[in-house]
Amino acid sequence: MLKNWILLMFAVLLISLSCERDDICAASTPTTPALTIGFLSNENINENKPMNITVYKPDYSDSLVFSNASSIQVPLRTDTTATVLVFTKNPNNLVATEDPDNSDTLTFIYTTQEEFISSACGYRVIFTNLSILNNPGSDGRWIDDINFTTRTISDEDTTQVSISH
Repeated sequence: MLKNWILLMFAVLLISLSCERDDICAASTPTTPALTIGFLSNENINENKPMNITVYKPDYSDSLVFSNASSIQVPLRTDTTATVLVFTKNPNNLVATEDPDNSDTLTFIYTTQEEFISSACGYRVIFTNLSILNNPGSDGRWIDDINFTTRTISDEDTTQVSISH
């Protein structure tokens, strides 16, 4: 009887030692960051200038609407090296005092780098060598200037791009 008890305890010990802990990705784990854009006054580049803006893909899908925003976050594509987004200032507001319903198309060009987080979380993408092309379209330009704080997007706590308007 004692021999069976010892064998049973030994088997339980072996089974418990051979188990692996569950790999669960914590909510606080950094993921692929979005591009953070701040809006500044073209008269005083040290002053935030909130605005109403809608950001969408050129095919009018996946729109993001921001009201009275002095900064926004927009996702960039991870499966290619460029993302094209349309930025419409004062959307559907034809009586706005400044640039009513005016759209500029921005092309964000970058290099992607995969960064391994863990076996539970997988990879995240860091964007480097960021550059931007602005196409104001036929309605004129509302973006006066685009400045870079950094050309690397590795977190969402930093404003990487400032747009003066």
